[in-house]
Amino acid sequence: MENGRENSPARIPGLVSAIIPAYNAELSLARCIDHALSQTYSSIEIIVVNDGSEDGTEEIALNYDNRIRYVRQENRGETAARNRGFEMAKGEFITFIDHDDYWHEEFVEKTVSFLKQHPVAVAVSVGRRSYSALRDTHVRPEFLENPSAETMEPLVLESFFDFWSEHAHICCGSALIRSSLFDKAGGQREDLVLSGDMEYWAYLSTFGSWGFIPEILLTTDGTQIRRGGNYYRKFKNRYQRVLTVEQWQSRILPRISGEDERGFKKLRGRIATWYTFADIFVGRDARAKQCATSYKKDLEGPYGRLWRLGLAAGWLTWKPMCLLVRLRTYLQYRFAERRLAGI
Repeated sequence: MENGRENSPARIPGLVSAIIPAYNAELSLARCIDHALSQTYSSIEIIVVNDGSEDGTEEIALNYDNRIRYVRQENRGETAARNRGFEMAKGEFITFIDHDDYWHEEFVEKTVSFLKQHPVAVAVSVGRRSYSALRDTHVRPEFLENPSAETMEPLVLESFFDFWSEHAHICCGSALIRSSLFDKAGGQREDLVLSGDMEYWAYLSTFGSWGFIPEILLTTDGTQIRRGGNYYRKFKNRYQRVLTVEQWQSRILPRISGEDERGFKKLRGRIATWYTFADIFVGRDARAKQCATSYKKDLEGPYGRLWRLGLAAGWLTWKPMCLLVRLRTYLQYRFAERRLAGI
């Protein structure tokens, strides 16, 4: 479901469709649903799409009876689960969140209010606090750690890509979009297993203006690992299916305007940095080298600096760097598994 729908369904004015894709989500699904049910905005339908879970996910979802809409499908990945939820949605507005994350109680009320007050905006996002299995916590945008009067006013962004490249302000769960935007643009690409959300936000931003509410109204939580769960294998399986940066940008690039080009290139550099990492992770060193070379000047952060250093003397420096990165990552992920499992 990557293209817009010619015959859009009837939408219920004011209703928010909140979509939760769930795969082996027994540790955190109830928390996610409970926070959605406790929103200060009452006109919400919660759609849980069970993507072929093999644990107690279904039992937990069924405990909510008619307070949620529930459907189960064969395992096809989180983007396919979200698209299934999009097809079921009846609301004037749509949002989606991963099962291990949760909204603060005013998320829906404040995002709906913003879109009603700013008809020019097709979507709006909020700030978040994130907990990771590999590090403690961080806030995005960072300026929300020490907000000022100037930074606390909701706004319609002048340049989505410039704001994003500077502040990394958007992720799954942080945005509310008008269903009319979804009807026009279509759903997520189901072939993107890494940065599919980022592709979707970038693509949707080319259809109209976006807003931002400078409040932390979302918590993302990467610490929910089942005892005996294999954190390293989870990411290895995902990274083995990663496409190329060129494939990632294929439906965005033709829609990029001149004023968005600089910001988009910075965002693409972020994608290239992580796609290089993913290829190194699974041993595709040649493809990783090609990616890092193609986007060398836009590579981002400590890893970007490391990739440029690895390119300094061709394979003489690239191959040893790849081996060291794989070893360090293996140990880092295994340690995270044991720490979060209480071993």
